[in-house]
Amino acid sequence: MKKLINCGIIAASVIAMPLSAQTYISNFVDGPITDRPIRILQTNSAGDDVYVFDPSTMEQVGYIEDLPHNHGATVHADGTHYYFTNEHENTVDVVNTRTFEVEKRIPLANGPHNLSASMSARKVYVAIIAEPLIQVIDMDTNEIIANIETGGGVHNTFVTPDGLYAVGGMIGASEIIAIDTRTDEVKFEMSIPYSQNPFTGGVRPLTFTVNEDGSTRSMLVNVGGWHGFWEFDWETQELMNKISPPEGSWDRMDQTADGIQSAPSHGVVVLPDQSQVWHSSRATSHIYGYSFPDYEYLGRVYIGNPAWITTTPDSKYLWVGVSGHNETAVVDIEKQEVIKRFPVGQAPKRIFTAIMPADWEGEAP
Repeated sequence: MKKLINCGIIAASVIAMPLSAQTYISNFVDGPITDRPIRILQTNSAGDDVYVFDPSTMEQVGYIEDLPHNHGATVHADGTHYYFTNEHENTVDVVNTRTFEVEKRIPLANGPHNLSASMSARKVYVAIIAEPLIQVIDMDTNEIIANIETGGGVHNTFVTPDGLYAVGGMIGASEIIAIDTRTDEVKFEMSIPYSQNPFTGGVRPLTFTVNEDGSTRSMLVNVGGWHGFWEFDWETQELMNKISPPEGSWDRMDQTADGIQSAPSHGVVVLPDQSQVWHSSRATSHIYGYSFPDYEYLGRVYIGNPAWITTTPDSKYLWVGVSGHNETAVVDIEKQEVIKRFPVGQAPKRIFTAIMPADWEGEAP
């Protein structure tokens, strides 16, 4: 393995350049993403609404109602609709991006968690937590076209930045499955053995790094019980690195047990320019940054019970769901400080950067 940083707190689409090289940004196949309209979607896990922000103006531009216990979010390849998992109705809810109205509810086999989309395949991959299953939705018909069996209930799905693979992570089974989005056939399945991490609480959020040609290089995985993330080689699935904040980057006054749920880190993001990686720390209420690919520690920013993290395509800002404070925080990466906080709904966790097509008309007046 290349490098290990000791864990101190938990001890007992093909794009030529990697402009969308992290999981919470939608991938596109028709050129660069500069100058496209961008929207940040903040879901509220204990509420029934979603907040929509324009990061270019740092303003809220939309509000979506009637989405009880919404979990994950993504966007249609044509920018016409948002997709949200609805844990109350066991559906994927299809929302018009201009009017914010729910236009369809797609029934699922059972209770969902996260979802993710491949823009090149024009498919949405839905994690079913209540059954060992990933369900696939065709964007052109908004109908389920495939049911992919898994080793356990699926907590999250994420699509690689090139759009070629959908990856599911499981908590109870502590497994990862990778699916070819062109055929919906399984590319590989792997487990995180208890022997590697006796405190494992399964697979939590994950993201990807990319090679110069845009292909997937590695997976960065929040592993239950680990303060930070692990890196796995994409082609071999071999463990490359275990990254955690260094000694001296936290103290006893930072520690909290609020909402950890056996996952001290529950959010990880790679900047689109591939220069840095940041992860959340429920255990210390901060987010932590590292250079990439060297994983040199860069510093931390106080957030207050951070959940998921997303980034703007220019690699200048992080947007963070602050679940304990019912806020969305915006972090200036260069300054390493919070520059704005927005009040949102109840228990905001999943947050998503939607990159819209260049000709998208925006919200209805």
